[in-house]
Amino acid sequence: MLSAVSRITGRRFWWAGLLMLSVALLAWGCAPARKVPIPTAPPAPGTAAYKGLPPSSLEKLGDERLAMGKYLPAADAYQAALKQNPAPPVASRLRLSLAQAYDGAGEQALALEQLRNMPLTGGDPAVLTKGLILQAELERKLGQLNQAAMTLQRLSSEPPQPLNDFEQRQVLNSLAATQSALGRYGQATGTLLELAGLEGYLSSSLQQSLSEAADKASAGELEAQLGKPRAPKLNAILLLALARAQFREGRLDEALGTLSQVDGLVLDQDINQQAQTLRQEISQAKLVNPVAVGVLVPLTGSWAQTGKDVLYAVELGLGLFESAAGKAPVLYIADTKGQPAEAAAQVDQLVDRHRVMAIIGPLGAGSSLAAARQAQVRQVPLISLARIDGLTQSGDYVFQDSLTPQRQVDGLLDEAMNQRNKKRFAVLAPDNSYGRGFAGLFEKSVAARGGVVVRHIYYDPQAKDFTQYVQRLVKLPTGRYRLGLPDSPQPVIDFDGLFIPDGPQPVAMAAGQLRYFDVTGVLLMGTNLWHEESLIKLASRDVQGAILPGCFDPDSKQALVRGFVLDYQEALHRIPTLLEAQGFDAALALRHLIRLKEAPRTRQAMRQALQEVKDIPGVCGAISVDSQRLFEQPVLIYTVDRSAFRLVRPQDRPESELPLGAPGTGTMPEQSPPGLPSSGQ
Repeated sequence: MLSAVSRITGRRFWWAGLLMLSVALLAWGCAPARKVPIPTAPPAPGTAAYKGLPPSSLEKLGDERLAMGKYLPAADAYQAALKQNPAPPVASRLRLSLAQAYDGAGEQALALEQLRNMPLTGGDPAVLTKGLILQAELERKLGQLNQAAMTLQRLSSEPPQPLNDFEQRQVLNSLAATQSALGRYGQATGTLLELAGLEGYLSSSLQQSLSEAADKASAGELEAQLGKPRAPKLNAILLLALARAQFREGRLDEALGTLSQVDGLVLDQDINQQAQTLRQEISQAKLVNPVAVGVLVPLTGSWAQTGKDVLYAVELGLGLFESAAGKAPVLYIADTKGQPAEAAAQVDQLVDRHRVMAIIGPLGAGSSLAAARQAQVRQVPLISLARIDGLTQSGDYVFQDSLTPQRQVDGLLDEAMNQRNKKRFAVLAPDNSYGRGFAGLFEKSVAARGGVVVRHIYYDPQAKDFTQYVQRLVKLPTGRYRLGLPDSPQPVIDFDGLFIPDGPQPVAMAAGQLRYFDVTGVLLMGTNLWHEESLIKLASRDVQGAILPGCFDPDSKQALVRGFVLDYQEALHRIPTLLEAQGFDAALALRHLIRLKEAPRTRQAMRQALQEVKDIPGVCGAISVDSQRLFEQPVLIYTVDRSAFRLVRPQDRPESELPLGAPGTGTMPEQSPPGLPSSGQ
């Protein structure tokens, strides 16, 4: 009985405890959440947090924040202090501190505004001095160089208090750098000379800065600095710079006289070596006419007319028919007669007799190779117009402005393979050096891009009938038979691009046979030799949609191109070709260099200047010279559209094409493994 009562009582206590725990948990869950304090941003200027604080306390608060790198909160404290209109000494100090805070926060314009609002009178001179130094620094950072120069000149001539040695050096260094940035090299030279006098000795860094500024100053500015008592080494630097300036201005004898004053002035190996080098350059400059240009073209022989046409383009490029002020180029003309030996001999004539700075030409491969070798021997820059690869390997004085075979092939394959997804090609080429050279280059370039040349057929360059060559190209039996019958043989078109590197007449005959044998759906590709009106007249319908490379668009609306085309057309009654356009651009590049303010005075300097040519406007596009001394201009791809050549447009590239072997495209044979084109054909 007792045990039963005990069990009942224990059960009641258990339930009571559970009930009390539930009530406690409920009460805790319903209690309001404890509020966690949220950090507040520093109060803005003029808020209640700053009320009652004197400027000195606010300045101290700002200084503490500034020291911790809290730039904007520091600026708030300084602004709050300024709102109380403190006396000028305190106001100038606060504005300097406020400028430092804004500068640290990257707000240079706001910092500069504070410094320009500093009280001009009544402030602490030391603070005003620091403020002006920082003001000039900020003006330089913000590109306000003229204002920076005026601020620094004011500091140098009328400082709020005498500058200590450190401040003087700081101001003069900054002023010289600002003057140089403004192109005031004569002023910068004078400032650096003043700094050198203050230093009492010439450090290597100061000597370098002085030499760089003086070397860009004019002769008149440097002459004004001479005659003052100063250390011999400073005078040697000035005299060396003056000799360079006289050299640039073409006063060669005066430059030599100035250099003679440097001799023995100081025992400085570097200065004496520079003087010796300059003396050698002046001696070389005496051997050349700085505005003389030579041109090598065939004026007699089978290529005489081409030579005369290019010559006129060169004359236009040099501006010989213009009455422009300044240094005008002088042209000396030499006839190569189309002979390599004559071309080499004429290089010597142009160098020795006419003292030319550079030569344009020749045009042909053999003449260009001979002239290039001789130009390298005589160390005269030569810009060849020949369309052969590897010419500039003759030496570092040899340049080339031409659409070389490699550039032509690269341009064609960029269009055919990259833009039209062509992968399989055939070559139909003349059996001569031109045809085999292009064929080999084409096959190698196709393979490098992951494509394949399935067949190459070489024909007799004198051939008048292309029947057998086209039959072999598409694996038709030789001989004569009727086409179009049910049992007639069908062409095997296992390529989607056909490259024919030849001139208009052979191409026209080949294209006619391709149409006759129903070789359709193939992209025809040619060299720049195709770009002749005679091809349109002979085979317009058979070469529709073909592509060919170029660099010159005579239909361009650009003013330079239009002017060249109109001037050329007015004189010779025809539109200039690519070859003439490249002759014009080569002359234009030399004209640009000759008319520079600091134009090359020696052939070595002209070679260096040519190597550094970049983005000079030309009729074949912007002229730049690459590391191989080739004129870099964009390759344009043309197509035949009805009875004219025009630039390729995006709509000329079909989005999809019939697969090989489909009706109308011939029969697709079993393919050989890629990279194993058939040979011996």
